[in-house]
Amino acid sequence: MSSRPQDPRRFTRRRVQRPELPHAGRARDSRRDGKGTRRRSWTQGVWMWLAVVVLAILSAGALNWWNHQPLEVPEGFSDDAVAAEMVRVIDGDTIVVAVEGEEERVRLLNIDTPETVHPSEPVECGGPEASEAIRGVLSPGDVVVLEFDEELRDRYDRLLAGVFVDDIFVNEHMALEGWGEPAYFAPNDRFLAIVEEAWTQAEADEAGMFSPQLAC
Repeated sequence: MSSRPQDPRRFTRRRVQRPELPHAGRARDSRRDGKGTRRRSWTQGVWMWLAVVVLAILSAGALNWWNHQPLEVPEGFSDDAVAAEMVRVIDGDTIVVAVEGEEERVRLLNIDTPETVHPSEPVECGGPEASEAIRGVLSPGDVVVLEFDEELRDRYDRLLAGVFVDDIFVNEHMALEGWGEPAYFAPNDRFLAIVEEAWTQAEADEAGMFSPQLAC
């Protein structure tokens, strides 16, 4: 029985399918997933960094705003009294405070203590002791209240004030300790009588400048 010859073109027209390698498709998906994960991680890192920067800026702004807020004056003081933050002591009758973020030198009214920082005069007897005495009641960061008289500033542009911290009137305290001699510079005499009385008491108590133990 004769067989019909096969058409050779049948073999040339057949498409031989190439076997797919095991997990080839899975490997491609894994590569795509890896790139996507890295991209997402990088994006998340950028956003986190931006969030930290923004938070730092907002925190700095809030801190600056807080530091410049006016301090409240407690009850019992006059309407023109000002609350301030103590910065540092210059000498027995002069301090530096911050009022709404701006530093101001304050000369205590109606007292005069021995010099320690005068540009053309030597350190006077009792000067270092007077500076230590005022540091005993005023520390950096303390909230002080300033009370004024008729003339607000002196020729050196210092504020002229009575200084209060907690329940202590510092001008009076310096006189009681024997370091703050009564001083009158017209027209400011608001605290003069209080200071004079305290100075008299210091003399009776042999305090400060009246002490027989004062070396100078």
